[in-house]
Amino acid sequence: MNRRVALFLALSFVLVFGATVFPLSAQKKKVVGLDVAPGRVKDLDAEIGQKYLKKLKDYLTSWGYEVKELTQLTPESLKDVDVLIIGKMKDYNSKFSPSEVQAIASWFKQGGKLLWVGSDSDYVEPYLKPEDVGFKAEEPNKILSAIGSSIRVEYASLEDPESNAGAAYRVISYKANHQGWAAEITKGADKVLFHGPTLLAGYKDGKFVPFDQVISDTCTWLYRSSDKGTVVSHDGIDPKAYKVGQVGSFVEAAAEKIPVGSTYSKLIVTGESLLGDRTIISEEYHGVKLQGPTFVKNALAWGTTVESAGLPMEWIAAIIVVIIIAVVGAYLAMKKKS
Repeated sequence: MNRRVALFLALSFVLVFGATVFPLSAQKKKVVGLDVAPGRVKDLDAEIGQKYLKKLKDYLTSWGYEVKELTQLTPESLKDVDVLIIGKMKDYNSKFSPSEVQAIASWFKQGGKLLWVGSDSDYVEPYLKPEDVGFKAEEPNKILSAIGSSIRVEYASLEDPESNAGAAYRVISYKANHQGWAAEITKGADKVLFHGPTLLAGYKDGKFVPFDQVISDTCTWLYRSSDKGTVVSHDGIDPKAYKVGQVGSFVEAAAEKIPVGSTYSKLIVTGESLLGDRTIISEEYHGVKLQGPTFVKNALAWGTTVESAGLPMEWIAAIIVVIIIAVVGAYLAMKKKS
């Protein structure tokens, strides 16, 4: 093979692989979008909700992120967003519209995005119907389904009589996953508050399953309860993957990498929220020292780091075509000279 052919193949390789191996960033600061649509997030309009919102924004700014409050979720509002944080639902009127779900899914499927889906227990606030607060799980699950996630929010509450801040519903993580890539997220953050949380399940073959059935190279748990964690129900909706009264070490937070073309978009799902009352980012609660800020900082750093998911089949096919053309061209050139 002559020099021209060799140079042609080398340039083709650089052009095809360059964008994957050395992705370019059009902006210096990553933009974190907070879903604060009017009436969406539980207690966000109360003093405690505003307190935690300010704390979250202060942390994000100090870590070098640009914060964008989103009062609506549309393709236009999400255009420059790198990270989207969804909080716990307030009431029956806080549901996501089909257009909002589609906007989130389309944004996520651009690749290189981080979506943080927070959730809540099925505790029935005084202003809700005691027979059904299923929207607390149903709404985040709409989004998880739309992006093709294998994680789901369970229709229940999680209590832990062993690892808590003075009451079983004030759950504190008992186990942190320090194995594999999960260790990037949980490093230095063993104790995280999940106040009044739900637990997480998996979704496989069209149905809810215990979380351990969906653990893979791209989906893993981050935090679990102690072995005395208990599934509790406060409304008339039964859990999907677990049973009321079931005791064990249940998943409180999980992460997933979902391939989008040649890269991943990433997902954090938590049984508590970053927006609303008594959030995950707490440094202390009822005298217990916590590492919520470290967990959040780690998770954002992991989520905003673009990772290659391998080349799509159409790229591989294009490379093969280029190589064939180059080889045939070289063969014809050599034949002509001879």
